[in-house]
Amino acid sequence: MKKVLFRLIGWVLVFIGMTILLFPLAIISYWIGNPGDMINPQPSEIFILTGFPLLGFIVIYSGVIIYRRFRETRPFLAKGGEPIHSAIVWKKGTESGLFLTSCERVVSINQASRATAHIGYRLVPAERATCSDCNLREGRAILDKIAHDRIRPATGI
Repeated sequence: MKKVLFRLIGWVLVFIGMTILLFPLAIISYWIGNPGDMINPQPSEIFILTGFPLLGFIVIYSGVIIYRRFRETRPFLAKGGEPIHSAIVWKKGTESGLFLTSCERVVSINQASRATAHIGYRLVPAERATCSDCNLREGRAILDKIAHDRIRPATGI
């Protein structure tokens, strides 16, 4: 719950930073509409045009840092000499320590489990999965998402 809250705070900071960053555009558009006021700008206007974008960049950067620190990462699991699997937390049932691998196997990091026969896995610090089935399924999901998001040509209606 704490991670979700901090990720939300990060997104809110990015949104606020974008708003602060875009605020001086209103002043610039006013100056373009009224060029006579541009001859002698007030010190407060100069501060707004220089200080607000800087403040906006700082708030955006802080929000991105907070979001990255608390983002969800996929755990990688391995057992003995087996290949490394990528997984997500398996939340069905009451037993803790269960993960669903990308190759659709429910594994446990516990030494005894009532929910699965695949026990004794451990979390490993890895960059990517080495299990070929996990890689194929993740790659297929990425390709399907790209194909689904791609803009389709007009049908000539």
